[in-house]
Amino acid sequence: MEEKVLIKSEQYNVKKGFKRIVLIALTLAIIAIAVFSTLNIISLYDEYDSYYEVYIEHKSAGTCGNGYYYSGGKHCWQCEKIISCPNGTNYALMRGIIPALTIGAIIFAGIVLIGGLVCLCFVGFELTVTDKRIFGRARKKRVDLPLDSVSAVSTGSFKSIAVASSSGRISFSMIKNRNEIHKVVSDLLVSRQNKGATPEVTKVESSNADELKKYKELLDSGVITQEEFDAKKKQLLGL
Repeated sequence: MEEKVLIKSEQYNVKKGFKRIVLIALTLAIIAIAVFSTLNIISLYDEYDSYYEVYIEHKSAGTCGNGYYYSGGKHCWQCEKIISCPNGTNYALMRGIIPALTIGAIIFAGIVLIGGLVCLCFVGFELTVTDKRIFGRARKKRVDLPLDSVSAVSTGSFKSIAVASSSGRISFSMIKNRNEIHKVVSDLLVSRQNKGATPEVTKVESSNADELKKYKELLDSGVITQEEFDAKKKQLLGL
């Protein structure tokens, strides 16, 4: 008899998921850059103002705080910051944007790296259920289980479905239609169990019928009474 495929697993689009991770990482990186830049630039403006006050004081006096003459071309480090970047906005941008960009790049790279590793953990799961077996691939491991060897099926986190057999328990993660597969396999197991119990029931019913037939012959021949026959009939039929 030809093997019939009952259901196949459906996988999530990992590439699409990774694109979403990249978009989220980029958004968070931009937000971090904006927030850190704003806070840092405000702080740097205050820093620039304090340096500028020192610079004006030293320039008026003709000397720097460390003893170097302004006219001699040597300045203290506070004055040098004002001379090298005479505009407060430029100073804040030069010292504020670059660290913010660095932080944003680190956040972006970290989230993308972690997201990529997570996506790789859920790639490579395939599952097919037929009327004779369950086969597929769990990561790099090939799986082929006769239906008779399967003892149980269950679901778990990360949209996983696990199949238990005499050889162990095998889990398949990120299966989009795992609930449908679980129902199909459960129905197969129940059907197998009921099928195995049917011959025993039939055998018992046949035995009771033969026994009742014998007692009917004894009744017809006058060996037992009608009351005795009725009592035995109730006993055999469970009435």
